Amino acid sequence: MYFTTFCFRNEKLKDQISDLTQQIINRGKIVQDKDEQVKRLQSEKKKSDETNKKLAKELADLTESVNGNRIVKDLREKLVDEKERYRRLEIELERFKTAAKEQLMKEQSVNKQLRHVSLDRERNMNSL
Repeated sequence: MYFTTFCFRNEKLKDQISDLTQQIINRGKIVQDKDEQVKRLQSEKKKSDETNKKLAKELADLTESVNGNRIVKDLREKLVDEKERYRRLEIELERFKTAAKEQLMKEQSVNKQLRHVSLDRERNMNSL
């Protein structure tokens, strides 16, 4: 009886040892799978970080380009405004030249009339 109990306990212990060994193996596989998953995620994170850096650089370059284009656009608009202002000044200058010529012609006409009047007076005074 003692031997049978011992054999039964021995068999039971062997089964427990076998179960525990299988559990250890299974948990070892789970740990190994988790390690591999962590390594894969770290690798993906590194790739993602590199991609983010590249995208950030591209964004900065595009922003700089857009700002550069904005500056060029602003300068072009300013150039158009300055050309318009120059055109208006040219028109104003032409009006001034025309008015000055007209004024000069009037003054020459008045001077001519004054000379005639002056000459006529001189003649009249000489004839007296």
